[in-house]
Amino acid sequence: MTRTRTILATVALAAAGVLVTPASPAAAVPYCDIALVWQNAYVPGESASLRPNCMMAQGAGPNGAVQNLQYSLRECHHMTIATDGEFGPQTKRVLTAVQSSLGIAADGVYGPQTARAMSHRIVGGGGCKRITF
Repeated sequence: MTRTRTILATVALAAAGVLVTPASPAAAVPYCDIALVWQNAYVPGESASLRPNCMMAQGAGPNGAVQNLQYSLRECHHMTIATDGEFGPQTKRVLTAVQSSLGIAADGVYGPQTARAMSHRIVGGGGCKRITF
């Protein structure tokens, strides 16, 4: 009976022109828009919260968040990549390769899972490290 009520309510809302869709988990993750220092490492971050819990994909930039990602891909993961702050096809291709090598979803999108799995440049030089949040 409950399923029937749910279906009828959905049909009634649709007939009234109301679109009901569940929120996706990705919608809750903000866009990376700044260069951030987190746990003594340079990482992409989000300006409203000053945290690295953010995401970006091809088309992002130019900004410091993309440039931090590119530097970490080059210096920590030994990838050949420009550090121009533009998340273009090259950045997506390189990020996808790194994600694959780390055994995580290789979708070319930088998000919380990638941020935790990859290494980031340590402030002041001298290596790379993984972060937590």
